[in-house]
Amino acid sequence: MTSNAWYDYINQLHTHIQQQDKRIKKLENRIELLESKGQNSQQTTIEKLEYHFDQLKIERLDGTLHIGLSPEDLKKVDDMSISQPNPNSFQKQADPTNQQLASELDSYLMSEGPMMIHQLAQEYSYPLNDAYREMIIHDVRKQLPSRVAHYQKLASEENVTTNERNPFIKDKIKKEIDHSLRLFFTNDQEKGE
Repeated sequence: MTSNAWYDYINQLHTHIQQQDKRIKKLENRIELLESKGQNSQQTTIEKLEYHFDQLKIERLDGTLHIGLSPEDLKKVDDMSISQPNPNSFQKQADPTNQQLASELDSYLMSEGPMMIHQLAQEYSYPLNDAYREMIIHDVRKQLPSRVAHYQKLASEENVTTNERNPFIKDKIKKEIDHSLRLFFTNDQEKGE
């Protein structure tokens, strides 16, 4: 090769390197822009979400227990996760009868719930640790006030007498809890197969 050929080759190589350098800088700028947009989008806040469902459910990372729904209803339902109201704010707004019923049902759940869950776990050969049992109980507990209000309304619509109202509500919710816990273990077992 002659010196001119070498000069031309080095000149072309230099030009190509400069073009690659410009391209790298453009890509770096694009990455920085995308990263800043990504950080800005993580700062999005949702001020208020309201959902109105008449159901009680237990949530966990890999499943949901829906209390008050039949298996046919579950096929029609998408994710119905709801944020529960602060229990203290509910107590300020709820009437004393509902508070008393919710408190009695809470006591029932705290005394009978762990044993019910333990028996169902054995019946369905489903191993549960204590933390998981507590999470199920907690999920049911936080939904008791809304279930009491739902059955209070239902009792009014069905003209249940005042003397029969509290036993009617307690019975309905206890049956709902039992049915839903069984449904939870049945559905969860089917998922595992």
